[in-house]
Amino acid sequence: MPKVTEEHKAAMRTRIQDAALTCFARKGFAGASMADIVKEAGLSAGAVYVYYASKADLMIDVARRVMGPRMAVLDAATSGGEVTAPAEVFVEIIDSLLIDNPFSPVMVQVWGESSYDMEFANFARGTFETLIAEFTDYLALYLQDQRGVDAETARARAAVLVPGLLAMIQGAVVQSTVFGEPSRVRVRAGIEAVLSNIEF
Repeated sequence: MPKVTEEHKAAMRTRIQDAALTCFARKGFAGASMADIVKEAGLSAGAVYVYYASKADLMIDVARRVMGPRMAVLDAATSGGEVTAPAEVFVEIIDSLLIDNPFSPVMVQVWGESSYDMEFANFARGTFETLIAEFTDYLALYLQDQRGVDAETARARAAVLVPGLLAMIQGAVVQSTVFGEPSRVRVRAGIEAVLSNIEF
Protein backbone atom coordinates (compact mmCIF):
# COMPACT_ATOMS: atom_id res chain seq x y z
CA MET A 1 0.00 0.00 0.00
CA PRO A 2 1.55 3.37 -1.04
CA LYS A 3 2.51 5.75 1.75
CA VAL A 4 0.25 8.81 2.14
CA THR A 5 2.42 11.93 2.05
CA GLU A 6 1.90 15.08 4.10
CA GLU A 7 1.29 16.96 0.84
CA HIS A 8 -1.53 14.56 -0.03
CA LYS A 9 -3.08 14.96 3.43
CA ALA A 10 -2.91 18.76 3.15
CA ALA A 11 -4.49 18.64 -0.30
CA MET A 12 -7.31 16.43 0.99
CA ARG A 13 -7.99 18.74 3.92
CA THR A 14 -8.11 21.74 1.59
CA ARG A 15 -10.49 19.91 -0.75
CA ILE A 16 -12.83 19.07 2.12
CA GLN A 17 -12.61 22.60 3.55
CA ASP A 18 -13.44 24.12 0.15
CA ALA A 19 -16.45 21.82 -0.13
CA ALA A 20 -17.57 22.80 3.36
CA LEU A 21 -17.33 26.53 2.55
CA THR A 22 -19.44 25.99 -0.56
CA CYS A 23 -22.07 24.12 1.43
CA PHE A 24 -22.10 26.61 4.31
CA ALA A 25 -22.49 29.50 1.85
CA ARG A 26 -25.36 27.69 0.12
CA LYS A 27 -27.26 26.29 3.11
CA GLY A 28 -25.80 27.95 6.18
CA PHE A 29 -23.77 26.17 8.83
CA ALA A 30 -26.79 24.66 10.56
CA GLY A 31 -28.43 23.60 7.29
CA ALA A 32 -25.40 21.95 5.70
CA SER A 33 -24.84 18.34 6.73
CA MET A 34 -21.68 16.27 6.62
CA ALA A 35 -23.42 14.27 3.87
CA ASP A 36 -23.71 17.50 1.84
CA ILE A 37 -20.01 18.19 2.35
CA VAL A 38 -19.03 14.64 1.41
CA LYS A 39 -21.04 14.92 -1.81
CA GLU A 40 -19.63 18.36 -2.65
CA ALA A 41 -16.07 17.13 -2.09
CA GLY A 42 -16.65 14.14 -4.38
CA LEU A 43 -15.21 11.77 -1.80
CA SER A 44 -16.48 8.84 0.20
CA ALA A 45 -17.77 9.45 3.72
CA GLY A 46 -14.94 7.32 5.06
CA ALA A 47 -12.35 9.48 3.31
CA VAL A 48 -13.80 12.65 4.81
CA TYR A 49 -14.13 11.23 8.32
CA VAL A 50 -10.46 10.22 8.29
CA TYR A 51 -9.70 13.94 8.51
CA TYR A 52 -12.73 15.38 10.30
CA ALA A 53 -14.83 13.63 12.91
CA SER A 54 -17.53 16.32 12.88
CA LYS A 55 -18.73 19.47 11.20
CA ALA A 56 -17.45 21.48 14.16
CA ASP A 57 -13.94 20.02 13.77
CA LEU A 58 -14.03 20.93 10.12
CA MET A 59 -15.17 24.49 10.80
CA ILE A 60 -12.41 25.01 13.35
CA ASP A 61 -9.78 23.93 10.81
CA VAL A 62 -11.28 26.19 8.15
CA ALA A 63 -11.17 29.14 10.55
CA ARG A 64 -7.49 28.52 11.30
CA ARG A 65 -6.74 28.41 7.58
CA VAL A 66 -8.60 31.66 6.96
CA MET A 67 -6.90 33.56 9.78
CA GLY A 68 -3.39 32.72 8.55
CA PRO A 69 -3.25 35.38 5.80
CA ARG A 70 -4.65 37.99 8.18
CA MET A 71 -1.82 37.34 10.61
CA ALA A 72 0.60 37.62 7.69
CA VAL A 73 -0.52 41.25 7.34
CA LEU A 74 0.77 41.92 10.85
CA ASP A 75 4.05 40.15 10.11
CA ALA A 76 4.54 42.29 7.01
CA ALA A 77 3.70 45.44 8.98
CA THR A 78 6.58 44.83 11.39
CA SER A 79 9.19 43.29 9.08
CA GLY A 80 10.26 46.40 7.15
CA GLY A 81 12.39 49.33 8.13
CA GLU A 82 9.56 50.97 10.07
CA VAL A 83 6.31 49.66 11.52
CA THR A 84 3.27 50.35 9.31
CA ALA A 85 0.62 52.70 10.72
CA PRO A 86 -2.53 51.18 12.29
CA ALA A 87 -4.89 52.95 9.88
CA GLU A 88 -3.21 51.17 6.96
CA VAL A 89 -2.88 47.80 8.69
CA PHE A 90 -6.44 47.54 9.98
CA VAL A 91 -7.99 48.66 6.69
CA GLU A 92 -5.86 46.10 4.84
CA ILE A 93 -7.13 43.38 7.18
CA ILE A 94 -10.73 44.49 6.65
CA ASP A 95 -10.20 44.33 2.88
CA SER A 96 -8.67 40.87 3.16
CA LEU A 97 -11.71 39.69 5.10
CA LEU A 98 -14.38 41.29 2.94
CA ILE A 99 -13.09 41.18 -0.65
CA ASP A 100 -13.23 37.80 -2.42
CA ASN A 101 -13.31 35.91 0.88
CA PRO A 102 -16.03 33.25 0.86
CA PHE A 103 -15.54 32.65 4.57
CA SER A 104 -16.87 36.04 5.74
CA PRO A 105 -20.57 35.06 5.83
CA VAL A 106 -19.63 31.82 7.56
CA MET A 107 -17.74 33.76 10.24
CA VAL A 108 -21.00 35.41 11.26
CA GLN A 109 -22.64 31.99 11.48
CA VAL A 110 -19.81 30.72 13.68
CA TRP A 111 -20.25 33.66 16.06
CA GLY A 112 -23.96 32.82 16.20
CA GLU A 113 -23.22 29.18 16.96
CA SER A 114 -20.83 30.29 19.71
CA SER A 115 -23.69 31.91 21.60
CA TYR A 116 -25.03 28.49 22.61
CA ASP A 117 -22.51 25.81 21.53
CA MET A 118 -19.72 25.42 24.11
CA GLU A 119 -17.26 23.82 21.67
CA PHE A 120 -17.62 26.76 19.31
CA ALA A 121 -17.54 29.23 22.18
CA ASN A 122 -14.27 27.80 23.47
CA PHE A 123 -12.74 27.89 20.01
CA ALA A 124 -13.94 31.44 19.36
CA ARG A 125 -12.63 32.57 22.74
CA GLY A 126 -9.23 31.00 22.14
CA THR A 127 -9.00 32.46 18.65
CA PHE A 128 -9.99 35.90 19.88
CA GLU A 129 -7.42 35.85 22.68
CA THR A 130 -4.74 34.89 20.15
CA LEU A 131 -5.80 37.78 17.93
CA ILE A 132 -5.71 40.19 20.86
CA ALA A 133 -2.18 39.05 21.74
CA GLU A 134 -0.93 39.36 18.14
CA PHE A 135 -2.49 42.79 17.58
CA THR A 136 -1.28 44.04 20.97
CA ASP A 137 2.28 43.03 20.10
CA TYR A 138 1.99 44.85 16.77
CA LEU A 139 0.46 48.04 18.18
CA ALA A 140 2.88 48.21 21.11
CA LEU A 141 5.77 47.91 18.67
CA TYR A 142 4.28 50.66 16.49
CA LEU A 143 3.90 52.98 19.49
CA GLN A 144 7.52 52.42 20.46
CA ASP A 145 8.93 52.59 16.93
CA GLN A 146 6.89 55.48 15.51
CA ARG A 147 5.69 57.39 18.56
CA GLY A 148 8.66 57.04 20.89
CA VAL A 149 6.57 55.59 23.71
CA ASP A 150 8.40 53.52 26.32
CA ALA A 151 7.78 49.76 26.21
CA GLU A 152 5.61 49.48 29.33
CA THR A 153 3.35 52.40 28.43
CA ALA A 154 3.11 51.23 24.81
CA ARG A 155 1.94 47.78 25.84
CA ALA A 156 -0.59 49.17 28.32
CA ARG A 157 -2.02 51.55 25.72
CA ALA A 158 -2.14 48.83 23.06
CA ALA A 159 -3.92 46.45 25.45
CA VAL A 160 -6.67 49.04 25.98
CA LEU A 161 -7.12 49.91 22.30
CA VAL A 162 -6.91 46.52 20.60
CA PRO A 163 -10.24 44.97 21.75
CA GLY A 164 -12.10 48.02 20.41
CA LEU A 165 -10.19 47.93 17.12
CA LEU A 166 -11.00 44.24 16.69
CA ALA A 167 -14.65 44.95 17.48
CA MET A 168 -14.68 47.39 14.55
CA ILE A 169 -13.41 44.63 12.27
CA GLN A 170 -16.06 42.23 13.56
CA GLY A 171 -18.74 44.87 13.03
CA ALA A 172 -17.52 45.44 9.48
CA VAL A 173 -17.83 41.74 8.73
CA VAL A 174 -21.36 41.56 10.17
CA GLN A 175 -22.64 44.66 8.38
CA SER A 176 -21.11 43.67 5.05
CA THR A 177 -22.51 40.15 5.32
CA VAL A 178 -26.02 41.34 6.15
CA PHE A 179 -26.23 44.47 3.98
CA GLY A 180 -23.90 43.65 1.08
CA GLU A 181 -21.32 45.51 -0.99
CA PRO A 182 -22.61 49.11 -0.49
CA SER A 183 -22.28 48.56 3.25
CA ARG A 184 -18.73 47.22 2.88
CA VAL A 185 -17.64 50.35 1.02
CA ARG A 186 -19.37 52.64 3.53
CA VAL A 187 -18.03 50.84 6.60
CA ARG A 188 -14.51 50.63 5.20
CA ALA A 189 -14.47 54.38 4.56
CA GLY A 190 -15.85 55.07 8.02
CA ILE A 191 -13.31 52.90 9.81
CA GLU A 192 -10.47 54.38 7.76
CA ALA A 193 -11.62 57.87 8.80
CA VAL A 194 -11.89 56.91 12.47
CA LEU A 195 -8.45 55.31 12.51
CA SER A 196 -6.79 58.23 10.75
CA ASN A 197 -8.13 60.56 13.46
CA ILE A 198 -7.05 58.47 16.45
CA GLU A 199 -3.92 59.63 18.23
CA PHE A 200 -2.20 56.33 18.81
